[in-house]
Amino acid sequence: MKICIERSDRMGDMILTLPVIQGIKEQNPQAIVHVIASQKNSKICKHFNLIDKIFEKSNLSSSFNNLSKSINAEKYDYYFTFSPGWFGLRLGFFSRSKIKSSLILQSRYKSSIFSKLGQIIFSKLFYSLYLVVDRSKSFHANKNIHQTKMMMDVVLKSGLEISENIKTEFIFTDVFKLNKEKPVCVIHLSSKWINNYYSEDGFIGLLKLLEEKNISIYLTTDETTKNKFSKIFDNFPVANDPKKIPDSRENIIICNNFDFENWTSLINQADYVITPESGCTHIASLTKCELAVIYDSDNSPKSIKCEYAPWNKEYLALETNDKELNHKLLNFI
Repeated sequence: MKICIERSDRMGDMILTLPVIQGIKEQNPQAIVHVIASQKNSKICKHFNLIDKIFEKSNLSSSFNNLSKSINAEKYDYYFTFSPGWFGLRLGFFSRSKIKSSLILQSRYKSSIFSKLGQIIFSKLFYSLYLVVDRSKSFHANKNIHQTKMMMDVVLKSGLEISENIKTEFIFTDVFKLNKEKPVCVIHLSSKWINNYYSEDGFIGLLKLLEEKNISIYLTTDETTKNKFSKIFDNFPVANDPKKIPDSRENIIICNNFDFENWTSLINQADYVITPESGCTHIASLTKCELAVIYDSDNSPKSIKCEYAPWNKEYLALETNDKELNHKLLNFI
């Protein structure tokens, strides 16, 4: 049996798809599972040994035709498209899969029968089955709209058996070793920290509070960091080379522009991870760390939490407008 899963969007979305793949494999050990990934989330797939083949989506104009030919040649028994948008739906149309299934997520912000209407009609005409979820209506009705659960529902609806009580963890390897004389706390410096309720000065205040703890603090960056944290770069040492981290005597170090392997190695060795809701949330969910996630209070935080919470991992959930945010994070360590 050959199965194709299209999940060509973000890293967090792919990590939330891993339990689906694991659940399929547990119930169908002989199944061959291929994944269509984005250039960003294919990095996750390469660490997950239950994926038998990875097709990577490209932005080149010729990419769709080439990928379509490759998918067509595989002659899948099942094709699942889980990413929002038309890419996966169009690709499935050109596949020769026996059963084609789609997950269509309507707006989480308001209930409307017209949301994703084109995709619904397309799926009704060309797909074997499809699951439409009115996220706004379902959330207010207290239904389970977790991304992983909704994908599992599509798999079950297609007739495939799947184990649902799955916990995926520890898929990353350490390409360097920290000198862990003290507990390690990784804080992800996403621009999402800075908002109407929280400033860079507030973040510096958090670091001063955490310095009272006997811990080593590593600040990881992304492409948004320097636009929001100029004071941080002026006040703390920067390590661009992970090999120099173990020898540092500083309590707080900025780990700047680490590549994926080094970034995940750092998170994998952390005792604590503090991050705004982002890809870092889901990377950390695959490790043994204690995890704290800060949700944007202006962007339906309760709905986002229901849909994108780390799968089967206990964690501390906070919101950006919490006036006690710093002290709650201090108590978290």
